[in-house]
Amino acid sequence: TVWRCNNCGSLHCKEVADLDAYYAKYPFKDQTLDFFAKVAYANRIRLLSKVGVSKESSIIDYGCGKGLYVDYLIAQGFKNVSGYDPYIPRFNDSAVLKGTYDVVVSHDVIEHVEDPKEFLATMISLSRPGGIVVLGTPNASEIDLYDPSGPPIELSQPYHRHIFSEPALLSMAVEYGFVPIQTYRRFYFDSLYPGANVRFMWEYLKKCGSVLDAAVEPFKWNMVLTSPKLLFLAFFGYL
Repeated sequence: TVWRCNNCGSLHCKEVADLDAYYAKYPFKDQTLDFFAKVAYANRIRLLSKVGVSKESSIIDYGCGKGLYVDYLIAQGFKNVSGYDPYIPRFNDSAVLKGTYDVVVSHDVIEHVEDPKEFLATMISLSRPGGIVVLGTPNASEIDLYDPSGPPIELSQPYHRHIFSEPALLSMAVEYGFVPIQTYRRFYFDSLYPGANVRFMWEYLKKCGSVLDAAVEPFKWNMVLTSPKLLFLAFFGYL
């Protein structure tokens, strides 16, 4: 059950979930470093470079999953990259949480945690003085609970425990000392490459039955080539 706060517009999952049981078979554990992932990760690096991050910067990817972004950064020449994810044996060593870093990156994680304020405190503890914290998360203000045609992956129950509106997230960020703050409202997956844009991705997932697994299963070329809407969005969805 998902409810929306009448005060800040954020979304919350009502029921308590045994996340250990769900994450044992989390679909994105099967994600590979395919073309679409490389486009998204290259976009992330460009955003980092705009705020002064270099290949010499120390970086931790908190909630890194199977570590595709960690491996991509290393492959691109970044020299000091760590990852942490409590559900992945390769990255569940909490020793990395005892250090501080020039850059703390956490994409699509805060909406998964039971205690977002504890999460933000952890982000602060990992960041050296003057460091950079990068958070990526869905925007609750853009999710219509009464529109079944909306993005199928944004709610992702029961994985997404708390989905914040932009004002709510920024308010918490200021409360925890994240200043100055820059916002970037376009999804990092977006690009001008055919098929690598968020509108195409949403429509593709809906055509696949609106299930999260479709994002990591073999790409259905025949479905795309026989759908005028998917073809249009593949080339022009970014615009």
